[in-house]
Amino acid sequence: MDAATVTLAITTMGIIILFGAIVAYKIAITTEAKNLFMAIIINIAVPFIILNGVFNTEMTDEVLQQVLIIFGVSIAINTLAVFISLAMGRLLGFQLSLAKKLALLAALGNTGFIAIPLCATLFGPIGGLLAAVFDAGLDVVLFSLGVYILQSEQRFHIRQLKALLNMPLLAITVGLLYVVSGMNAPVIFQDIAAMLSGLAAPLAMLYIGFLLPPFFKKGHALFYRELWFPLLMKLIIFPGITVLILSLIPIDDFLKQILVILTAMPTFMLASVLFSRYSNEENKAVMTTVYSTLLSLITIPLITLFAAYFF
Repeated sequence: MDAATVTLAITTMGIIILFGAIVAYKIAITTEAKNLFMAIIINIAVPFIILNGVFNTEMTDEVLQQVLIIFGVSIAINTLAVFISLAMGRLLGFQLSLAKKLALLAALGNTGFIAIPLCATLFGPIGGLLAAVFDAGLDVVLFSLGVYILQSEQRFHIRQLKALLNMPLLAITVGLLYVVSGMNAPVIFQDIAAMLSGLAAPLAMLYIGFLLPPFFKKGHALFYRELWFPLLMKLIIFPGITVLILSLIPIDDFLKQILVILTAMPTFMLASVLFSRYSNEENKAVMTTVYSTLLSLITIPLITLFAAYFF
């Protein structure tokens, strides 16, 4: 993996975030406008990145094997990261309730909103597809173990899993069914997928930029005492550990490179939504998401440079 290519892609995304921030500074971006952007990204742009990956990838047995490996590794990595973060938080003296919340912020990354467009840019259509599969695994962990941890009564409800019924997952399902059928997608569908998939990265970065001016204008504190913990764990410790582990595992270098990018992502974008619903720590989630996203523009290229010494 060429660190220069990753740096260029991240720099480009950073500039687009800056454009979004400038627009939001000049013009008040309403909640309705943000919701519209989010709906377009999640329900149109990201699903078509996945379908574009399916349409432009020869689905050999090797590719299907990669899909299964990525999905299994995603569940394993994200589950392990949650428990390691929780254990570290307790060892550092955090109260159990706080340690649980920090563990989720430290362990689970933005593998959908940012990673899918980024992997599609870096690795082509197959990169976007595999990133989406990894994100599906993360969603399984988030809406089962993650919600269980956040709930004060510590009970799991099957209805929590309804959050897994979303457009990206539907796109993965439709794409895999298309592969099994052996059919060729009509040219017009391929053209639509190629065109709409290009929306994801710029719209996602603009949306992040929209969040910045209102965040820094608010009167509440911009930091909390334990902020260093999820930032350090999510952006440095876990990606670094992943690189070291992957260097010892005999899997394809292409998968290793994708996994490095995916584990280097900032804190997951839904953190503020889930924390608002299941706890009273929404501000911590917002701060961690904002700062980890901005810092990841620096740490992702550094992690890829570190990985280049191992594979």
